[in-house]
Amino acid sequence: MTIRSIGRRNRTGASVTHVLCVDDEPVVLSLMSRLLERLGCDVTTAPGPIEALALFDAERFDLVVTDIRMPGMDGHAFLAEIRARDPEIPVIVASGNASVDNAIRALRDGASGMLLKPFTGQEFQAEISAALQRTRIRRAALQYQYVTPILDGVALALTAAIEARDLETGEHCRQLGWMGERIAGLMDLSELDQTTIRIGGYLHDIGKIAIADRILLKPGPLTPDEYVEMQRHADIGGDIVSTHEAMGEIARIVRHHHEWHDGRGYPSRLGGDAIPIGARIIAVADALSAMTNDRPYRRAIALDQAWDEIVSHTGGQFDPAVVEWYATLIGTDIVAAPAETVGTTIAIRRPEPAETQIGLALPTDRPVA
Repeated sequence: MTIRSIGRRNRTGASVTHVLCVDDEPVVLSLMSRLLERLGCDVTTAPGPIEALALFDAERFDLVVTDIRMPGMDGHAFLAEIRARDPEIPVIVASGNASVDNAIRALRDGASGMLLKPFTGQEFQAEISAALQRTRIRRAALQYQYVTPILDGVALALTAAIEARDLETGEHCRQLGWMGERIAGLMDLSELDQTTIRIGGYLHDIGKIAIADRILLKPGPLTPDEYVEMQRHADIGGDIVSTHEAMGEIARIVRHHHEWHDGRGYPSRLGGDAIPIGARIIAVADALSAMTNDRPYRRAIALDQAWDEIVSHTGGQFDPAVVEWYATLIGTDIVAAPAETVGTTIAIRRPEPAETQIGLALPTDRPVA
């Protein structure tokens, strides 16, 4: 079974729906293109089924809108060809023939919806939005049911690979997984989103398997060149995880968990809502866990001190809304790891008063010489 995500990605990583419009009337094609562009879609047009099939074979689309009566091949035959190539893609049939028989035949052939010409802009946009929403719900359900258990196992296996190089990093990854999932649940994100964020937490540092030990395990501050090399782990990790489309949203968390709310992070200098919500959630968990556990370059600090650091960087490094959700857990039960993380240290460690910090840098970043 193939699980496809909806949309291409623009330069910020946001999803853009790609629609193929097929009609032998240029005026109708122009109208549909304008309406779809208002919905933020990327539109490709074809004057007939033959041209459309050539485009469909060469490119990837998320939705097809087609007329029924066209020269060369009628809409019913065209719909059958599309269904043979992709049984899941939504196809909206726009027809000037309002007969019941025509509508029934189109739906029997696999149409996801119908529009009667002439249609208003409001009618067109409502049908398109409804079709895309139905498809998102169906694909999300399939991904959660069939793909997520596999990804969970793969993620834990990859986390073990990280741990083989650096025990603390492996434990740290598992901590971030359950902490991020907990916050996502408090934010009332979907079950699929919660799972995606958990796996993103597991894998956020997977790119460090490509970083040399002399840098990764260095006990002191990094040189500027070493710091640039360390930053590569975000892009490397995103590339590793994005090798399968079902992990696309997870890959975005891995790639962007070091972005800053004010746009001064890395690797893409995204800011605000352009940063995936999962990456914003994991960023705070990453800082809390990193500061309250010993690292090669410094000792752990107390939870209260770590939280003060988080607060002081809110609005700059961290999303204020996400920090507010974490604030609801500080001082309650965030220090207790759930039963399923047996073998993992607690997420927030309170060191003895005699312990002191060494070379504390901004949360989650190594100090630079």
